[in-house]
This record gives sequence, structure tokens and C-alpha cells, in this order.
Amino acid sequence: MAEVLDKKKIRQVFRKVQEHRRIEQLIRQFSSNKNDIRVTALNQVDLTSCQNVLELGCAFGSFTEALKNRLHPEAKITGLDIVPEYGLFFLEACKRAGYDGSFFSTGVNPIKKYPAGTFDLVICSFALYFFIETIPEIIRVLKPNGIFITITHSHRNMQELIALTKTILEKNKLISDDEELPIEIILRQFSSENGAALLSPHFQRIQQIDFNNTLIFREGETESFLEYYQFKRPFFLTGTNTRKNEIFNQLRQELQKMTLNSKKIQMCKDDRIFLCSEPLKLKEAS
Repeated sequence: MAEVLDKKKIRQVFRKVQEHRRIEQLIRQFSSNKNDIRVTALNQVDLTSCQNVLELGCAFGSFTEALKNRLHPEAKITGLDIVPEYGLFFLEACKRAGYDGSFFSTGVNPIKKYPAGTFDLVICSFALYFFIETIPEIIRVLKPNGIFITITHSHRNMQELIALTKTILEKNKLISDDEELPIEIILRQFSSENGAALLSPHFQRIQQIDFNNTLIFREGETESFLEYYQFKRPFFLTGTNTRKNEIFNQLRQELQKMTLNSKKIQMCKDDRIFLCSEPLKLKEAS
């Protein structure tokens, strides 16, 4: 577990910002659901009175940018992440959204330094599973009428790719039958399936919205799928003591067979939105 969630390893994956942005574009291009999940989430709530906003695991600010014209005109947005390279991109996203922004690259730990009741809104998309232990701090820094919006994957997310990777690793005797890949461990931390149970001790109200989606790569688009996998690869192979390039080539061959047989590759990309309000402080929660 420690190796899977090691900050240095996570930073190595995401510090190639342009590649990360390219992967986000690929996901949108090949998604069956063409709606923007962040916009879908924000359309459910009135945020016009929100002035102090915190984004955890902000990356290059996709969620923040979606806040355009939704907050108080004088709103300020703070972004926390462990990747310094995101800073410039996040601040540019704040400008495009029309709000003042600040960015800190020392991870989410700075949340502990904020006084109780600092923020009207805390947002976090596809990152809470990296720092699930911060939920009590999120509650603490929210105002009594504050809102927490988080988006996460289903444990079925990428199940086809996970199964194919494990089959190849097992054939090469690199993992045992019951061994989990790093991505499975990460998803298990906070997913569509267990998210409500983890959040319910801390909020009076939780609204859940499913965002069903499938990534579909048709014949001739295998390289785009491999580009997606290449970016995610450390979360599939880290800690498995693999011959990574050899495994990647075997995966390429299997995918090519799949496209010859079915003319397309499909991969689950189901997610869930959690809209949390009426935070329960420590005394109330107990």
C-alpha cells in the first residue's frame, strides 16, 4: 500500500502535464457519454454565494475552470497538489474562470493550516483516493453551510484493461492469481461503491449521481488506446517486478487481436458524483 500511494511515484506519473492534458482529451474523444462530468456535477447546485473555494488534487484546474460564472464575483480559489508543474496551468484556469487563484505544490497537507470554517466550497475530482485520510480535515475547514463536491471512479473502471493486464502478468508468472494491481488498490480507497459509506459519517446530506460511460476505440484507433495505457501504466505495473517493455508489447499484440475480432475495444469508464452538504462537526458526528 505504501508503495502504491507513495507521493514520489504519483508525482512521477502526473508531472508530465502536457501528456496528462492529452489523456484528458483522449478520454473525451473516445467517450460514449459526451457530457462533461464536472459540468454535470456543478449544474446540480447553486454556488453563487461561494467566495472561498478549495480544490484538492487540482492538477491543471479542469474542475476550477468549470466554475466560471457560478461563484460570487469576488471568489478566490486555492489549488493544492503535489506536482509543482501544475501551478502555471492552474492559475491560468483560474483566470479563464474569472477568479483570483493561488496554488501550493506541497500536497494536500496545507489544509491543516486553514482555520475551521474557512471555505464555502471544497471540490476534488479523481484524486480523493490518494488522500482519503483528509476527509475529517475537509469537514473542519468547511463552513456550516459549506458544500463538498467529489467525483470518483467505479471499481469497475478499466476492468477490461485490468483483466487483460493481469492475464498477461499471470502468464509470465509475474503475479499470483489473487494479487491486486496498484490501480485496484487505489480504486478501492474511494470509489462509487464505497464512497457514500465513507462520507456519510461526516455529512447530513449526500446526493449521488451516476455518470455512466464507456471508452470505445474502433479499428485503427489502437494506438490511441495504447497512449492512454502508457500514461496509466505505472498504476498497472508498479510493484509487480515486471519486464515492463516486454509486457507492454504483449499487451499491444492482444489488443490488435481484439480489434481484428470485434473491430473495437470497449472499456468501462463509469464514475459517480457525490454532492455533500450540511457537514457534521466532530461533536455532531459522534
